[in-house]
This record gives sequence, structure tokens and C-alpha cells, in this order.
Amino acid sequence: MNIIFLAFVIVFFIGAEFHFKDINNEYISHRQTQCINGFFVLIVFIQHFKGYVKLGDYDMVYNYIANWSGQLLVVPFLFFSGYGIMLSITKKGKPYVDTILTKRFPKIWIHFALAIVLFIITNLIMRKTFPPLKLILTFLGWDSIGNSNWYIFDTLILYILTFLSFRFVGKNRRLGLFIMALLTSAFVIAMSRFKPGYWYNTVIAYLLGMIFATVESSFKKIMSSEILNYIIFITFGIIIISLAVNDKAKLTSYEVFVTAGTVLLLALSLKVRFGNPILSFLGKYVFEIYILQRIPMILLQSYIPQKYIYFAVCFASTLVLSFLFRFIEKPFDKLIDGQLFRKKQPSLPEKKC
Repeated sequence: MNIIFLAFVIVFFIGAEFHFKDINNEYISHRQTQCINGFFVLIVFIQHFKGYVKLGDYDMVYNYIANWSGQLLVVPFLFFSGYGIMLSITKKGKPYVDTILTKRFPKIWIHFALAIVLFIITNLIMRKTFPPLKLILTFLGWDSIGNSNWYIFDTLILYILTFLSFRFVGKNRRLGLFIMALLTSAFVIAMSRFKPGYWYNTVIAYLLGMIFATVESSFKKIMSSEILNYIIFITFGIIIISLAVNDKAKLTSYEVFVTAGTVLLLALSLKVRFGNPILSFLGKYVFEIYILQRIPMILLQSYIPQKYIYFAVCFASTLVLSFLFRFIEKPFDKLIDGQLFRKKQPSLPEKKC
């Protein structure tokens, strides 16, 4: 796993442009965030994969890094999601807020439900069946039949909280953010009564993304004013992370850990412009890769004893499955958008002069 992790890190920086004397003005552009998401979905793949194999002593370096980073791997997904949604709310206002529950929420849930159907089929192949209640809770994201579920559950809840926070505040986005902070805190406290920490300890990243969308210009001005500010910022972030790591079990420490990790990610993005086309491509299929990767791992675990061959086959299978799954999603997306049965308007004949 050490070799695979190192290979992924090298791929991350292939094609990158370093801005040592200035800043990368596209530090949070669509292409930049797509590459970052592409890298982190690869790391999530390794993280899940190691649960299906026996690690050797030579895997301990990666295992230590994985245990240290914890749930920090999904922070970019949540942060960029919150950032993008807040930008859309700022630009489009109430009409966009309405679409969160009418379009964004149902699309994600239907994609998730379709994936659950595949997991049901997978379990049937493995001769496993489940009681109806467990299946119902699985479709709601509260339970699992082998699929990843907590991240999707949190994402859907965050969409609902976003709608409730901004639907009735008009153009007062600060009030909306304040309500969102209260609702997010209430969600975290409620979830701590029912689920382990990884279910709720990273949702703050979504809120941080929303906040960052409102203070982005100030952040960029501070970071680009002089190199000393950049060094101090990075050093401060490293110190905070080091302190937080010692007591990550406590929620407050983990929230500091997540916040510091987010700051370091932004600082790195300001100095490095990522441009690897492979990562950009993977970034387009983050959801599919994330939700489907366990299917090949489950089906092939007993048939491929060699760890690295097993990894390669699972990875290739996940990419193929993700690509095909996108075609299944499209008709449902068009149905939600009201475009499935819309007839294409005939083009008007050109006028001759």
C-alpha cells in the first residue's frame, strides 16, 4: 500500500505548476477543485480497499498516515460542495434555494438508491439476504448492506439544512449562515447520540465552505500580501493540526483538526495549480467511484489472493462500473429536470437574403 499511495501522490503533482513567487489565481477554479477531488477519491479508494486485505509490516507507513488523517479525506468534498452552493445562492438567490430540494436532493438520493440496488444484487450473488427494515434504513442512508452510507446521509441532511436556512431570509445571507451554523451544530449534537464520530465530525467542512465563499476576497488578499503572511499561516496550521491530532477523539479537537486541514489545503492550492488530466477525469466521477468501489472489492475478495493484482482489478472494475453507471443516472436526472419528455424544438429555416 505504501507503493500505491506514493504513486498516487506523484500523479497528484504531475502536470502541476508551482507559484513560489506569486499565487495561483485559479486556486479554487472548477478544474482545480476537480483535480483535488480526483486525488482524494483515489485515497478514499485505498482507505476502503485496506479493509478487504491483510496489511503487512511494509504497509505500516501508509497505515499510519491513514489513521492519522482519519476522516480528513472527505473534507475537500464537503468544503467544495458548501462553497459552490453558497456561490450559487449568492448569484441566483431564492430560485436556486428552491432547487436544492426539488433537483439537487432528489438527484443525489436517486443515484444513491440505484447504487443500493446494485449492492442488493451483489449480496444476492454472495447469497446474503436482509430483513425489510434493514433494506428500508439502507435506502435512507441510516444503515448499510456493505455500501458506504454515512457521507451520503450527511450530504442529504446538509442540503435540507441549507434549504431551511436560506429559504426564508431573503437576501440576508449572513442571517442564513447564522441559521445554518445553528442547525449544523444541532445536527452534530443529535447525531452524537446515535452514531460514532465519523458520522458527524467532518460536516463542519461544508459550513466552512459556505463561510469561505463570503470571505474569499479577504482571504486571498491576506495570503497574497507578502510571503511572510503565507509562512506564518502555514506554520500556524501545522501547529494546530499537531495539537489536534493528540486528542482527535474529542469533537472540539477534531473540528479544529478539520478547520486547520482545510486551511492547509487552500494554502497549498494557492501555490500549486494542478493540471493532471487523469485526476480531472476522476474528479468528474467522484460520486460514482465513491459509492460503487466496494462492489468489486466484495465480489472479487475470495478469487484474487495477490493483493496488488486484486487492487488493480478492483480499481479498473470500479472505473468501468462508474462510467456505465453514469448512463443509468442520466434518464433520472432528465426526469427531475423536466427534460425527459420535452420535445426538441425544430430549428427555424434560415432566411435567404
